[in-house]
Amino acid sequence: MGDLNAKFGKEDIYQDVAGKHTLHEISNRKGEWVCEYAIANNMKIISTYYQHKRIHKGTWISPDGSTLTQIDHVIIGASKKDVVEDVRTMRALNCESDNFLVKTIIKQKLIRIQSNAVKQMKWNQRNLQNPAKRNQYRSCLYNKLIGKKVQQEIEGEWKNIKDTITESANEVIRTQNTSNRNEWWDELCKLIMAQKNEARKKYLQVKTRASREIYEMKRTEANRVCRKKREYG
Repeated sequence: MGDLNAKFGKEDIYQDVAGKHTLHEISNRKGEWVCEYAIANNMKIISTYYQHKRIHKGTWISPDGSTLTQIDHVIIGASKKDVVEDVRTMRALNCESDNFLVKTIIKQKLIRIQSNAVKQMKWNQRNLQNPAKRNQYRSCLYNKLIGKKVQQEIEGEWKNIKDTITESANEVIRTQNTSNRNEWWDELCKLIMAQKNEARKKYLQVKTRASREIYEMKRTEANRVCRKKREYG
């Protein structure tokens, strides 16, 4: 749950829905609303139940680095609270936001379902958008259908048409290689992103104007390089 700007304090009145390991002493009005909603719906604000360092509780930091608040939370039904093992902020992960990511660890048994569904093929989008390839596909399909023997039964005729369409598409359009959908991501992208993340880490450790300017410069450069790679390869 995010973007509600709800702060939870340590008031006794809310001890049934909120834990004591919150960053704030007093709830703000939005925090009170959320607590009242949780009470009415038998829920727990589970992110306030785990003891961590102050820096691992805060979810938002002001641009000048002077204010740290806990305004993003995890809420769960009271009957399911035992499946959550931990909730904490991940400061090192860079998500280009003044809000930090909140990690929740849960333990839950998942039922494995055997699926007999046929894996669908993904056709090459670039070839589908290429007028020359489309014309080649139409010609290939037409020639193959002309050479097919007409079946007396509907099922047999449909199988003929279906197999011919698939065969023609495999020859001309070809399938999309899903493993290469991020083929633009290369060593340069890895290097520039590593430099950006390192600059952000230094800025979080020592919040000065110089460290912030260096981080912003590296972030702008990384965004420019990755955008250019995606567009032009």
